[in-house]
Amino acid sequence: MGQGELADILISSQGRLYSEDMGANIARDVPQQWFHWLVGALLMSARISAAQAVKAAAALKRHDLHKIDGILASTRASRIRVLNRNGYARFDNQGADYLHDAARLVRDRWSGDLRHLRDEAETPQDLLQGVQAVKGIGATGAGIFAREAQMVWPDLHPFATGPALTAARDLGLPDDAKGLARLAGGPERMARLVAGLTRAALDGPSDAVAQARG
Repeated sequence: MGQGELADILISSQGRLYSEDMGANIARDVPQQWFHWLVGALLMSARISAAQAVKAAAALKRHDLHKIDGILASTRASRIRVLNRNGYARFDNQGADYLHDAARLVRDRWSGDLRHLRDEAETPQDLLQGVQAVKGIGATGAGIFAREAQMVWPDLHPFATGPALTAARDLGLPDDAKGLARLAGGPERMARLVAGLTRAALDGPSDAVAQARG
């Protein structure tokens, strides 16, 4: 089977975006969806499974704690309670504080709109550094944010790093962002291919991918 066919199978069987799982629609390219995805990247930066972080991010949305105003109006205890009951118990106190810090930073520095960060960044690295200004997000978390943001923000495309590149190498695909982008054929498919590779690395290849690899 050719690399292009394998990429197609990865996208179709494991290419659901993590932002979609938590209820953030970043394709809309509006401030609220970007902030929710930033929250997701923040939660996924902890030493916790991606599934648990996604569960917590989705729960925050149900309690209106995925919005800047909602977080800033909330009590620390309420944030801790939601995180603790939804897969984030090991980091609930720290996570509650990081959420508040992130909401305040995005409100004060970028007027609540991460697209201002995008517009002021002269290079992709500037953008990644800006994301890392959020307490609790380091290089790994900025990479998590960028791998799906590249679907909408052209300056980040192509982007792939970490487990996705390891999975690509193990599956016989190019282990660099440009090579994967050639297979994907476009920013959205690239974001979904990287998501699929990340899932394959963290959860194992899907049955369809395993069968395709023989």
